Amino acid sequence: MASVRIIQRKDKSRADGTAPLYVRITARRRSRYVSTGIYVEPRHFNAARQEVRRSHPLASAYNARLQDLRLEAERAALEADAPEAVKDALQGRAGSLTRYFERFIEGLEQAGQYWERKKYTTTLRKLRACLGEEIDFADLDREALRRFEVYLRDRVGNRPNTRRKEFARLRRVVRQAVKDGVIPPEKDALAYFDLPKAERPVRRKLTLEEVRALEAADLEPGSWPALARDAYVLAVYAGGMRVSDVCNLRRRHVERDGDTLRLHYRQMKTGTPVSMPLPPPARRIVEHYLEGAADGRVTRPDPDAYVMPFLRDRDTGDGVRLRRAIGAVNVMLNRGIKEAARVAGLERPETISMHTARHTFADYARSRTGDLYAVSRALGHRNLKTTEAYLRSLDQAAVDNLARTLWSE
Repeated sequence: MASVRIIQRKDKSRADGTAPLYVRITARRRSRYVSTGIYVEPRHFNAARQEVRRSHPLASAYNARLQDLRLEAERAALEADAPEAVKDALQGRAGSLTRYFERFIEGLEQAGQYWERKKYTTTLRKLRACLGEEIDFADLDREALRRFEVYLRDRVGNRPNTRRKEFARLRRVVRQAVKDGVIPPEKDALAYFDLPKAERPVRRKLTLEEVRALEAADLEPGSWPALARDAYVLAVYAGGMRVSDVCNLRRRHVERDGDTLRLHYRQMKTGTPVSMPLPPPARRIVEHYLEGAADGRVTRPDPDAYVMPFLRDRDTGDGVRLRRAIGAVNVMLNRGIKEAARVAGLERPETISMHTARHTFADYARSRTGDLYAVSRALGHRNLKTTEAYLRSLDQAAVDNLARTLWSE
């Protein structure tokens, strides 16, 4: 028979110092884990007794929950001798949405989908804050869904598009539970629930004159505003590069042919290959950093050396660490670009972020060429519909131009 034990996974500790408790099921030298949804500081967990110490204010409630889970797992172990079977039986019979949700997130982590794992973790956190730490599938009725929508709107302050995305993630998890046979289709309350209506986003973009004003801004070399300005301008001229690709740009991604520089890289988010010649403003920025003029670095022939000084080799140990490092850099760059925009005298500098470089390129390229396919390829979109949706909110200038053309004499 499989053995069952309550353990604490310190390798999954949160920033606040708490770590999750799991039911560990072991048989045939294999172990599987089922989340209990309980987080406590290591000092509050008695590993020998497999219980939360009485010094914790919620010890009685937590220990009652742990005992129920352990007994349920032991009953399942009487009927199955493989840890996977016990885990599936435990999660299926328990009907716990929160535990199934955590299992879904673990699958994303194992698949290396860092950004998706982060988004779904946020959705689960909000769901628990609204409906409680432990939520069963049976608790997720229409009334609970309405409460969740009101919570996202009034307590969290999420805009309609964000609320819609949160519900879309919840719906994906529930539908996967139906496919896995955890709940029957008729128990899917989201099948009959209208998701919050989306609103057209207002995307900020810069004019070419504003981009040039940024280029000319007098900023302290090596400061975050200067670094952000250079990264932003490069992103615009290099086809609307994402911050992740600017950060991860290496010397081997830069090809020199006489006076021409061309970038060859694969987008981190989609894996789409990109080949983009650089116009003079972008070429000057890349050459500046290749020469190490920004921070006094000695030029290295190492093809894996980063072009811009945002990441270090130690940041690339694994995909999760790399993406966390890029996220931290992006925070600093967003602060820096707002300050750079203020110095450059741009209007509403607080609305400018690094991602608006992508909007700026998309709108300017489309308005100058009218070639939606080429714009789509440069952005790395997989189909034109994505590009059309991306540009839809930037179309006010096109409407204004149409009106002037139609009614001019």
